[in-house]
Amino acid sequence: MKLLIALALAVLVQQKDPTAADASAVIVDGGVAIYATLNNPTMYDAYVQSGTSAAGKIELRDGGKTTSNITIPSFGYVELKAGGPFVLVKDLKGQPKAGDSVTVKLETDGGAVITVTAIVK
Repeated sequence: MKLLIALALAVLVQQKDPTAADASAVIVDGGVAIYATLNNPTMYDAYVQSGTSAAGKIELRDGGKTTSNITIPSFGYVELKAGGPFVLVKDLKGQPKAGDSVTVKLETDGGAVITVTAIVK
């Protein structure tokens, strides 16, 4: 019985969703780049596949190219940064300026939503 309870608790702990930390935004050619650290506390890789933002349209990027997903490794993290994977908010509905915040909601293949709020530098 104790083993069954321990296994049930382990499964519950594993069901945490990925999160974001250390977010920032930078105005770049074509929109606003969102940089952050995406953390994955689960035992399975998570794949960011899409996103939404009131500020504009979301495009997943890896370096200078559009990509279909950004992988967050199991029990690990991915750093969204210039030259690597990042999120581009394009077709902006307004021109943000330094100090403004931009919020994006990123959705993974498992349906988890990662909310990232970044301050424009």
